[in-house]
Amino acid sequence: MVRVGLVGCGAWGFNYIRTLCSIPEAKIEYICDIKEESLQKAKKTHSGIKYTTDYRELLLDDQLDGIIIATSPHSHFTIAADFLSRNKAVLVEKPCTVSYHEADTLIRLAEKNNTILMAGHLMEYHPAVLKMQEYISQGLLGRLRYILLERTSLGKNQNDVGVHWDLTVHDLSMVRCLVNRNPKWVSAHGVSYRQQNIYDLVIVTMEFPDDLLVQFHANWITPIKKRQAVISGDQMTMVFDDVKDTDKLQLISNSGEITMPGFEKSLSLTNQCIHFVDCIKTKSPPKTGSADIIWVIKAMELAEQSLLHNGAKLCWGWNGGLDVKD
Repeated sequence: MVRVGLVGCGAWGFNYIRTLCSIPEAKIEYICDIKEESLQKAKKTHSGIKYTTDYRELLLDDQLDGIIIATSPHSHFTIAADFLSRNKAVLVEKPCTVSYHEADTLIRLAEKNNTILMAGHLMEYHPAVLKMQEYISQGLLGRLRYILLERTSLGKNQNDVGVHWDLTVHDLSMVRCLVNRNPKWVSAHGVSYRQQNIYDLVIVTMEFPDDLLVQFHANWITPIKKRQAVISGDQMTMVFDDVKDTDKLQLISNSGEITMPGFEKSLSLTNQCIHFVDCIKTKSPPKTGSADIIWVIKAMELAEQSLLHNGAKLCWGWNGGLDVKD
């Protein structure tokens, strides 16, 4: 039995609670949140669990095997660093951190203490994405030409990070999984409509070797929820629509013929949590571990710097300075 603590009992934290309770190999020992009302809500349906408003109480329990952090993004680094320093396996919700330096520091800390650091890059555990990865690796689409990923939700707004940190992170992790290459450069444009310096519309563009162009569109202002990816190759196009209840995945030939491939019907969050538990039990490196974390956060920081420099194309070989591609 793997004993787990949860730090952060908001809406997504409750998803983790329900998921962990469905995994026989996992047991929730602690639930922590700074809001007492959130803890009271959890207590109504989940007994036999220790509750606290101070995550440092969990640091003192040597019997805890792993920690899941589902707090606000700017708090991830400090909380994760504290648990990694105590040799706890850590799963951090996306974004793992909000800077390249913080991500690199956590990775080094996990390596130093020989423990697990895993990011909650949910899309890499989605069965449809795994099927897409299989088709691309088999060459079914031919040479990749263009990828467009769109995530939109009306009304949602956060006070600490922009829409790209909230939504685009999902699609960046998906692209890393599907393309498995480094881009040549990253560029981003965005608009802050409702709060100064909090972008609620962002478009990120990346160019990869072999003339592959990838674009990410994310906003909180469109009144239509979208979770869609279109992957175009010179032989076939693949469309993934995660909002649909059925037929989420389509293959479209150049002649217009459409097929609906099947894939395993499992829940992404369940797959992710089972993987975390398995990594703790076997002491294996996680799929969304250090290499995945540093790639995604590097892309995010390049996008952030590009936003601050009027959409400048920033080379992937960036080392913290402004490395502009002509």
